[in-house]
Amino acid sequence: MSLTRIAARIAAVQALKGRTLVGDNVLDSQIGALEVDADGSLRTDEDRPFISVYTDASKSESYVLRGWVANGQTDILFEMGVTASHVETNPETGESVVYPGIPGTDSAFEFMMDIVARQIGDALSDPENEWAQVFQGLHSGNAKIERARTSGDSGGVRLAAQQIKLTVDLWADPARGKVLGDQSPLGRFFAKAEELYDSMFWTQIELMQAQIAGTSFEWQTIQRRYGLIKEEMDALLLSTPEGAEPDIELVEIDTQPAEVSG
Repeated sequence: MSLTRIAARIAAVQALKGRTLVGDNVLDSQIGALEVDADGSLRTDEDRPFISVYTDASKSESYVLRGWVANGQTDILFEMGVTASHVETNPETGESVVYPGIPGTDSAFEFMMDIVARQIGDALSDPENEWAQVFQGLHSGNAKIERARTSGDSGGVRLAAQQIKLTVDLWADPARGKVLGDQSPLGRFFAKAEELYDSMFWTQIELMQAQIAGTSFEWQTIQRRYGLIKEEMDALLLSTPEGAEPDIELVEIDTQPAEVSG
């Protein structure tokens, strides 16, 4: 439903790539990256330490009339995990590490997750990280940050994981027909997205842009944004006079009676 929600998730993923101990293994809504089996045990199919980013529950209580574009408070989840199967053994020294210099022990797993959690916050608030700046521009502030950890043993494979739930106040979506300014939140996102070269990604971007494209008549955009019915538009003097072209712009109304000739 929300274009801003999609943009925030993509921007967060791009902002984190290469900026934490998991490297480029930052996943966009990867289903199954971290799962709980029927017996309550954790498992993951990832072959190396990862971060997976999701947009979760949201709630808007600031909508106006019947509008559908408000986003309100939205939960963005960052799930990170490392397992014993991610440990690599140096064939020459026999040393097993999950990261150069970090051994594959339980305490090292927890340490790594703590560092990655810190790195997520650093990356998303980095003024020199252009994708982080795009991400921050899509919301008005952090409403809440919650952190949780878990660990387990699935099929003899030890796993440690953490989750950060970031609740942000997302800006409202532009209504269909709204012309985006270059410095608008989504305008900046689309401009930055031009740097990404991926056919599937560009199909997604084109679909997002198509949801905004449409009539540019200001009165119709206003009607869509607030869900106004015709009688309300008429009462607010926002609709065009009957019989007028839909794109006519009313700049002045002369109420003086015409001069009567002889």
